[in-house]
Amino acid sequence: MRTLVFGGSFDPPHRGHAALLAAAAARVRPDRILVVPAFHAPLKAYGPSGSADARVALVRIGLIAALPPRWRRAARVELSEVRGRRPAFTVDTLARLRARDPRGELHFVCGQDAAASFPRWKHPARLRSLATWWYGARPGAAGRPPGFFRRLPGRFPDASSTELRGALALGQNCSDLLFPQVAARIAKEGLYGTGLLARLRATLKPPRYEHALNVAALAEALARRHGADAGKARLAALLHDAGRRFPSSMMAKYVRRRRLKVPYAAPTAALAPLLLHAHISEDLARREFGVDDPQVLSAVRKHTLGDPVMSLLDKTLYVADACSADRRYPGVAETRALAFRNLDAALELCLAEKLSHALARRAWLHPLTIELWNSLAAR
Repeated sequence: MRTLVFGGSFDPPHRGHAALLAAAAARVRPDRILVVPAFHAPLKAYGPSGSADARVALVRIGLIAALPPRWRRAARVELSEVRGRRPAFTVDTLARLRARDPRGELHFVCGQDAAASFPRWKHPARLRSLATWWYGARPGAAGRPPGFFRRLPGRFPDASSTELRGALALGQNCSDLLFPQVAARIAKEGLYGTGLLARLRATLKPPRYEHALNVAALAEALARRHGADAGKARLAALLHDAGRRFPSSMMAKYVRRRRLKVPYAAPTAALAPLLLHAHISEDLARREFGVDDPQVLSAVRKHTLGDPVMSLLDKTLYVADACSADRRYPGVAETRALAFRNLDAALELCLAEKLSHALARRAWLHPLTIELWNSLAAR
């Protein structure tokens, strides 16, 4: 029996995966097709964003159902890795399949990125002997697969699950990469951050919601540029203004009712209650959205007033909020460009802009903001 094996996280499965599988089936002409979702790919530092059950369901409707009828009838999901509930190695999976059918042929297909990483897989020499290896090239892929890999004809969509997850979490249109049935299932179950977006959209006014999306896009880009965690930056940015659901007249009451520890709470409530929204947003992030990451919560809390002690993630969100794409003050484009070159310089410039604006209006200056300025000036 000739078996085509397609393994991966499929987090989520997209049109690139479907095109690769269909092309491999047409070339290999297998008797059966096994799609093998990983519980946790061993070479990846973090586990999949989607649960095993969710990804299996998406594979069924987004990969197997997308195959031409001839190959669809021969395909099924192989559940051994996800049922193991731990990282599984491809060499063990293929050895198990070989034991089931000692005289059969195994053909393994993967994308160019995965193929290029083959030397880092467990027992690559044994792996090579267990199957015939195929890959599909895509424009954005990096690295060259080992010479024994056979290249499938054609070029495949420049689709990355990592980038797709980020796009979904930012509410972007992903119809060019996701089949409608997959996109609908993701939206229905609130997967990949879409549930969080739906809750934010329901509680924030449209301009505020759009601002959160703009800040998240910039924060993620800045995080990637400067080495911060892009997922944490995006999450903190999406939630940074969650407290703006309340009018400023209600914020002091919320702070008192929730007994939030806000520095200089009394003068802030009396003179500039809108500044309380950062601490309220932190409280909502923890209580309503289930965020318990101290780095994310710190960035949310410090994004308005700042603090003499600012982590890389704190600075990233502070700057992204101050010069996001929806900001229109003079010089904001230059500040945004500077942020990619020198985050600390951009932070100082953003703070100076805030102080100048407040002084022009003869507004009260929060002591934490003054402390931040003094800490920067003393360097």
